[in-house]
Amino acid sequence: MSVTSSKMMTLIQKSLNFRRDRHDILSSNIANIHTPGYKAEDVVFEKALGKALNADQPGALNITNSRHFDGNHAPPLNSVGAERIQSAAPFVAFDGNTVDLDKEVAKMAENQMMYEAGMRMMSHQFKQLKIAITEGR
Repeated sequence: MSVTSSKMMTLIQKSLNFRRDRHDILSSNIANIHTPGYKAEDVVFEKALGKALNADQPGALNITNSRHFDGNHAPPLNSVGAERIQSAAPFVAFDGNTVDLDKEVAKMAENQMMYEAGMRMMSHQFKQLKIAITEGR
């Protein structure tokens, strides 16, 4: 087992990748604010990531043999993907555009903060690894 294959490192890496992808989509929404008929999009991944994270916990079925299905049907953490959706738009412009600049900017700010938090978590994981390697010296 390699150092970077730990569940926590995989979770952080996936989260950072999703945040990067979401930034690209939100940027595209803002760039198309004046494009007639453009439908704002977003990406959701928290639910899928949480389900995969808990995939090793037993599901609703009683498991009496290691070859039985656990009833969870959750994908492995490293194969989880984000779902691209159309953003909810309470007000649609006359030209059919659904981009709300204030909402998109707020989403980008939140996404940036979450990305930075993920980077701090990754940095902390590497610091802990360095402490273990150097035996606290």
